[in-house]
Amino acid sequence: MSNLFRTFLFLILLWVMAYLFQYWLFQVKKIFAFYVVTIIFLAILDTFTRYDADSAIVRTMAIGLFMLGLLQMSRLKEREAVNVRAYWLLIFSAMVAIAVGIGLHAPKAEPQWPDPVPFIKSAAKEAVLGNSVRKIGYGIDDSRLGGTLVMDRTTVFTAQVNEEHYWRVESKDFYTGKGWEVSENIPPTFINKDDIYLGILENVDKEKNLTANVLFENAGFHPHIVYPVDPVSIKTAPYIELAIDRMTGKFFAAENGAVVQLGSYKVIYDLPRFSIEALKLANSGDHPYIKKLYTQLPPLLPDRVKELAANITKDKATRYEKVKAVENYFALNGFIYETRNIAIPSEDEDYVDQFLFETKKGYCDNFSSAMIVLLRSIDIPSRWVKGYTQGDLVKTLDNGKKLYKVTNANAHSWVEVYFPGIGWVPFEPTKGFRNPVTFTESTIPQMPQAGQNEELLNNQNDGKEKKENEQTKDIYQMNSGILKNFKQLMKNLGILICLAILLVVLAFKGRKKWYPYWYKISTRLNKNTVSPNHMFERLFLLLESKGLKVERGETLREFASRVDAYFGTSEMRQITDVYEKYLYAGSIRKIEDWEKVRKLLENLTKKILS
Repeated sequence: MSNLFRTFLFLILLWVMAYLFQYWLFQVKKIFAFYVVTIIFLAILDTFTRYDADSAIVRTMAIGLFMLGLLQMSRLKEREAVNVRAYWLLIFSAMVAIAVGIGLHAPKAEPQWPDPVPFIKSAAKEAVLGNSVRKIGYGIDDSRLGGTLVMDRTTVFTAQVNEEHYWRVESKDFYTGKGWEVSENIPPTFINKDDIYLGILENVDKEKNLTANVLFENAGFHPHIVYPVDPVSIKTAPYIELAIDRMTGKFFAAENGAVVQLGSYKVIYDLPRFSIEALKLANSGDHPYIKKLYTQLPPLLPDRVKELAANITKDKATRYEKVKAVENYFALNGFIYETRNIAIPSEDEDYVDQFLFETKKGYCDNFSSAMIVLLRSIDIPSRWVKGYTQGDLVKTLDNGKKLYKVTNANAHSWVEVYFPGIGWVPFEPTKGFRNPVTFTESTIPQMPQAGQNEELLNNQNDGKEKKENEQTKDIYQMNSGILKNFKQLMKNLGILICLAILLVVLAFKGRKKWYPYWYKISTRLNKNTVSPNHMFERLFLLLESKGLKVERGETLREFASRVDAYFGTSEMRQITDVYEKYLYAGSIRKIEDWEKVRKLLENLTKKILS
């Protein structure tokens, strides 16, 4: 399609729109349907495209209300013979301005229903594009990664927690070159849900016995349990049994031997804080089983991936420094976070190799898989973990906990790296995401002596109390600020409304002073379009502003004689003769009469305004 043809189509469309606009506005004088369609069109653009239509919708609402009012006035004038005064337009304009101002500045409620747009968009794209498009969320098949990822903001669960953290579901160890699988299928084993031990972390400083209340709303087609990195116990109904797949760390809830999805449960967990000093010392001593299982790579992995890993870490001495170098590599070398149009490797291509050297564009699966393959290329055990990010903060509760909403859009994958003597440490390579795990510069954690227990406990309590006081103070200041801003907003809105009302009243009171000038300007601008009836009405109103008003019982001829005597002219009598013909005939039949009366009106108007 050439540029000339595009221009031609655009002009045709512009002509059609102009014709429809003119037809609905000036002939039919009903524009409500056209107005509603315009608002719907802008809403669709704002919802389904990157165009921000906020200002356009407000502007269209204001113009549309104004036009609806003008058309209603015009219909009243034609059908009901209502004498529409010019100052009505000023009053109506003020009403529209006040309505739009209140709509813009009044407090607005949060959405009351789940957003259906992500579901509609994902369903439409899946129907059109097929398997190359996947809807974001938790799934069990990760053997073929890549392709467009459609956002879905359906709420999966809400959680009340003390501090933000990622939500783990499971890990996978076997990289196929196209995605991730589990190398060993070990049957789940039932465990004591009040005393869980995963053995993920050892010799790590932890904030102990934190609680999280989880309420699932929509788990999708695959039942799963989310938990922080180091759970201690999971509180459920007594009849619910808990099993775990030791290979992946995935929990299963069972009722009467059948897997079920938990609606709600409480997790008691420890939150680790990793000492950088300890991580730098943990360089060797990997268990042979871990070394074999978590350094696996496909035999056809391109050599340039291994060469890149060696180049990234060549100047690093410790395992921790090498891991951090690989983690930071993506942020420093032009990689882009993107969920649309992500390449899927062909049969002879490697998923990670394609991302590292060809596209440099992808989402969390690309970044996390690439980091693991690079680390395994230099014999550092690591595994692929999937779950959810912390979600979106909804509010801080009265008990000090924070309420988070976690949606399908928060589904995520990250990396866990094994450090001998410490365990599996989470890392976050995905560009634009922040690792919620705490790393401290403190020395290696030591067990407190017997005499230090009481002092340590007091210090912890003092610190916790101080933190709670600071949180309470911040919340109070935030609420006070919101209330102050709301009061100031309502005060300013009240001032604007009062000023608008005052201007309308002053304009109405002083209409006899400003109306002659308005009449003079309006007549010049619309001298070829003003109807006879409208022109005569304007003349009588103009004379009224000079104190010349038709008295009770006075005929038009008598009134014309009085006007002519006042101005020393005979033009009012001649105008009255034509006006009487117009009243009885319903129209001015002769063009000469109309031209004559137009000149007479112009001359008389000049004398009135002089």
